[in-house]
Amino acid sequence: MCRFVRWDRSITRQASSTYYTGGSEKRLDEESWGAVRALDVKTGKQAWDFKLPTPTWAGVMATAGGLVFSGSNEGNFFALDAKSGKPLWQFQTGGAIRSGPMSFAVGDKQFVAVAGGHALFVFGLDQP
Repeated sequence: MCRFVRWDRSITRQASSTYYTGGSEKRLDEESWGAVRALDVKTGKQAWDFKLPTPTWAGVMATAGGLVFSGSNEGNFFALDAKSGKPLWQFQTGGAIRSGPMSFAVGDKQFVAVAGGHALFVFGLDQP
């Protein structure tokens, strides 16, 4: 059985007002930016801040080896030092990163993967 629903709704608003139906973004009056931030779990205070040119939609992954991986809307996939937040490495994927990175092992080798644009990128991590 297939059911169709029609929903009509009248909206009264002033001509000068903006109507948002949801599912969209509204830029603030000030310039927007994004960040990956680390917080001290004992104090709740910010430990470091890695600023990005735009708000990010990408996930963040921390490893036991002291690395933090994430990506940007501009297509940069990057690794940060977990203690200091200093950038250690980056790769331009050519497409926005809106997924969370993942890590996996094959034998004794650790890999990190992320989707950028319409492609999957996989990187092997060097062993210390």
